[in-house]
Amino acid sequence: MRRQIGKKGDKLISVYWFAILVIVAVGIVLMVNAFYGNPYDVRQVEAGILADNAANCIYYGGQVNPLLFSTEGVFRPDFRDNFMKICSLNFSVEGEFTQVPYYLEVNFSNGVGNFANSFGIMEGNSNLRPDCNINVANNQNLAQCINKEFFMKTSSGTIYTVKILAVVSKVSENTNG
Repeated sequence: MRRQIGKKGDKLISVYWFAILVIVAVGIVLMVNAFYGNPYDVRQVEAGILADNAANCIYYGGQVNPLLFSTEGVFRPDFRDNFMKICSLNFSVEGEFTQVPYYLEVNFSNGVGNFANSFGIMEGNSNLRPDCNINVANNQNLAQCINKEFFMKTSSGTIYTVKILAVVSKVSENTNG
């Protein structure tokens, strides 16, 4: 008699064991699908990091980059020409890109908001800039843009407004389309 109860119990446990295995397998499949199913769109974050790196190169810890101005307090054209090297930025990417997927624009104005006589730096693919002016609900196929603005004070006491526009496209890597 005891033997029959053991066999019934083994059958009952094997049914529960099979159900647990099915639940675990379904859970693994769902987690793998969630992880690999849709890519995360990190272009906004990447553009923010690009803008922050440019800002830190220009003005860090309350100090203006000494390579930005000449001894007379005039912007140095060689800073603009060597901006990428001075700031340790690199826009070269691996992959199937026919054009550079980045654009960075930095404008300096003397005083607050007077961009009439400004000094500017533009690097990367300027064809991405118009995507920043398009305002649509689903803009996953457009480049992502970040605008940053801050004030910097030179050692001579002059105040400058700095506007940074960072744009990252990489549409094919960040969308399902």
